[in-house]
Amino acid sequence: MSHLHIFTLSWNGANKLQSLYNSILDSLKDIKYDWHVKDNGSIDNTDQVVSQFKCNINYIKYHNNNQNFSAGNNYIFNLAKPKDDDFILLLNNDVTFNDNKSIKNMINLFNKEKNVGAVGAKLKYKNTNKLQHAGVVFGEHTRGFPFHYRANEVDDEQSSKNREFQVVTGAVLLTKAKYYKNICLNNDSKINGMSEEFIWAFDDVDACLSIKYNQGKRILYCGKTDIFHEESVSLKNNPINKLWMSHNLARLKSKWQSNIKLDYNNYKNSVNFNIIK
Repeated sequence: MSHLHIFTLSWNGANKLQSLYNSILDSLKDIKYDWHVKDNGSIDNTDQVVSQFKCNINYIKYHNNNQNFSAGNNYIFNLAKPKDDDFILLLNNDVTFNDNKSIKNMINLFNKEKNVGAVGAKLKYKNTNKLQHAGVVFGEHTRGFPFHYRANEVDDEQSSKNREFQVVTGAVLLTKAKYYKNICLNNDSKINGMSEEFIWAFDDVDACLSIKYNQGKRILYCGKTDIFHEESVSLKNNPINKLWMSHNLARLKSKWQSNIKLDYNNYKNSVNFNIIK
C-alpha cells in the first residue's frame, strides 16, 4: 500500500484535534502514514494536546492564521515532500470517524477503479443521521453554483453507494501527490498545488475540476464511510469566506464555465445515475 500523508489545518482547535485523534487511530492500523498538523498561530492549548498524541505526527507550528485553505495545504505538501504515488488525505480538524474502515474503503475504491484522481467521503452532520456531503453538483436553478447533493437528507441505502461526480468536498478528500501538485502553479508563491487565489471557498471545487478536466481523472464519492463533520468550524469563528464569496464565484466561473456540466437534474431524476457497481 502506498504511503499516506494526512494534511490537517487547525486554529484554536485543540478540542477538535483531540476528538479527531481519538477517532482516527483505529483507522490507521496497518497503514503506513504520516499525519501533518499545521497549527495556524493558535492561542489555546493545542501544543499541549498534540504533544500527548501517540502516533506518527508532524506538528507544524505556524506563526499566524493568514494562509487560506489552499496555501496552508500547499505549505504542508512542500514540507512533506511526498513521492508521486503517495496518497494525500486532506482532513479537516472538525471530523470524527465512527468506524475503522472508512479510510481503507476510500483507498480501496481509489485502487480498484480505473483512472481515479480523487475520492471523497460520505459525511454526516455530527451526532445525526443527516447527510452533510454526498457529492457536489451544479444546478440550473443555482445558475451553476456548486452545492452539496442531498444535504440535510437522511442517510440511506442510496447515499451508501459509490458514485462518480465532477466534485467532492475537500473536508475529507483522498488523492495522490502527482495529481495534487499538478492542480496548478500559483503565480505569486510559485508553489505547485491547490489554487491559492480562492479565499476559503471553492478551492476544493477548483482542485477537483482541475484533476478531472485538466488531468483527465475521475472524481469518485465513497459511500462506504461513517464520518461526522461539523462543517467549517473555524470559518464560523472567523467568517472571512463571506467577504470573498463574489470574488471566489467569479473566479470559479471564469476558469471552469466551459467545462462544468449542470448535472443536478441527472442525479435527481435517476437514483442510479453514475453509480459505481
